[in-house]
Amino acid sequence: MGILIYMDSDLCTHVALVGLMGAGKTVIGASLARKSNVRHVDLDRWIQNSYGRSMGVIFNERGEKGFREIETDALKKVLGSEEPVVLSTGGGIVVQDENRSILKENSHVIWLKATPEGLAKRVGEGRGRPLLKDKDPLEVLQLLNAEREENYKEVADLVIDVESGTVEEISDQILALTILKGDK
Repeated sequence: MGILIYMDSDLCTHVALVGLMGAGKTVIGASLARKSNVRHVDLDRWIQNSYGRSMGVIFNERGEKGFREIETDALKKVLGSEEPVVLSTGGGIVVQDENRSILKENSHVIWLKATPEGLAKRVGEGRGRPLLKDKDPLEVLQLLNAEREENYKEVADLVIDVESGTVEEISDQILALTILKGDK
């Protein structure tokens, strides 16, 4: 069977985690999927595996615009699956209007929210994060937060502050607030 989410009388089979880089989408998504007995998909890893290239190489070859086109195609494929998934998205998934529509129509969206200062501590020097290459992580995260906050608000069915609490505590909180149920 898999994951069932009951919220506002809507039935939804996919959960999508959104938020800025460093918010914990991947680790919380993996924990949530394990506890819900469904598949976890990290969209960035899915893209890397599908294209046989790292995110950095894809960004270098195609630029951010080209990457965003690939990301939209991947989002459609993953959320088009009948098999329930917990999806950990990339931080910029919300910048495209089409992606926000896909997320809202095909998943229960949870915004993992943190301050740019807290996120900067988590990402450190930003190795492996193309948008931070040769830049001050705090400055970039402040700018990204200002640019994307309204988009996160638009798609979010639930907002979780991830500044405190362990991965397990946060995934338990999501489970409690969304009444996630999975076959065990």
